[in-house]
Amino acid sequence: MLEVVLTIGGSDSGGGAGIQADLKTFSILGLHGTSALTAVTAQNTLGVQKVFGLEPEAVAAQLRSITDDFSVAFAKTGMLFSPEIVVVVAGHLRDTRIPFVLDPVIEAEAGGRLLRPEAVQAVKEHLIPLAKVVTPNIFEAEALTGIPVQDTASADLAAQKIISFGAEAVIVKGGHLDCTDLLRHGGEVHLLPGKRIGGGNHGVGCTFSAALTSYLAQGCPLREAALKAKKFAALAVAHSMNVGRGAGPVNQAAALQKEADRFRVLCDVQSAVDLLLDEPKILGLIPEVGSNLGMAIAGALSREDVAAVEGRLVRAGRKVHPSGCVKFGASSHIARIILAAMSFDPRARAAMNLSLKALPACEALGLKTAQFDRQEEPSGMATMRWGTLRAIEEAGRLPDVIWDKGAPGKEPMLRLLGTSSTEVARKALRLARLLGDGKI
Repeated sequence: MLEVVLTIGGSDSGGGAGIQADLKTFSILGLHGTSALTAVTAQNTLGVQKVFGLEPEAVAAQLRSITDDFSVAFAKTGMLFSPEIVVVVAGHLRDTRIPFVLDPVIEAEAGGRLLRPEAVQAVKEHLIPLAKVVTPNIFEAEALTGIPVQDTASADLAAQKIISFGAEAVIVKGGHLDCTDLLRHGGEVHLLPGKRIGGGNHGVGCTFSAALTSYLAQGCPLREAALKAKKFAALAVAHSMNVGRGAGPVNQAAALQKEADRFRVLCDVQSAVDLLLDEPKILGLIPEVGSNLGMAIAGALSREDVAAVEGRLVRAGRKVHPSGCVKFGASSHIARIILAAMSFDPRARAAMNLSLKALPACEALGLKTAQFDRQEEPSGMATMRWGTLRAIEEAGRLPDVIWDKGAPGKEPMLRLLGTSSTEVARKALRLARLLGDGKI
């Protein structure tokens, strides 16, 4: 069953925070999002220029329309602007008994007041006592409690005071400290560690609370939901969008885009393997130790971000045969080549190793080549990473081909580089046909 969730907050005309961030998060996490606007902001990545609060009756009408039709599993509140709106929202949530996350938004990350000073007391009196969980940052926690939050101990004191107002649980977000969040619930304290991530931060608070709302709506226990929401928000920050001239908006679709990229990479590598299996002439370029080809996702960081053939491509009769399926993390050998090449040029996401017999054909086709000498390899270094970087460094550019003459016990080898595994496979097929037809 598709769960319905509700966000009650302000509109960000810049599209980075507010209900825009919430609805994107709900959709990406597989829920149907509804919304009740409390205010319209003239806002961008540089800050909030104007705020136009709605009449309380306009907010009440939206809430009635939503709950008259939908069964709302969970809600969240964000920018509430005025004490009158706080009272209306609190009354509706109390009457409908909808569980909700209270994100006590006071100021925009990019700058600008979003909650009138006189509304803070209304939040404490009318809304916090109804909340399942309150998610202040350290500044919001101080505004609600008067306790300056500077470390874990003071964060817990603030959380205890917010719970004394009636909240069931509190998460004091530590993004402005050491990125460790503090969760207090049921008399217990849990620390949720994190690490500083580069990227924009416009909308990160809204994204976290919307993700938390989504996971709670799907039945996750609070601590698990908080950890998942933290991970979701961190990924959104890491892949924030380079738009605007101020605080870049976080990218709620990062997780979805990453999964889509992984699927595309798997499909591309499998298509490349199929191309090679259909050409018998490639057999002559498969090294004695076998061959492999692989491709990395954009921004790959480790072997687990590189898809390749499990085992290798080996000779089997008069054809090439894969000894396993295509999967991520299948080959440390090909992953080191690709990751090293990507450190020089992020577009160099694919590679394949072939017999050095292909070198004359590479030169005949005008492919740019570079080499390294295994005899110069420092002890304790991974050959493929060191050799790839050494060849690129000496060439002063990213080549199409990197090769070496081998060493005692090491077969001479050639590696094709490219932007995709199908591109690399097509290069290999051109080389094989050129050699197989006796033109070299």
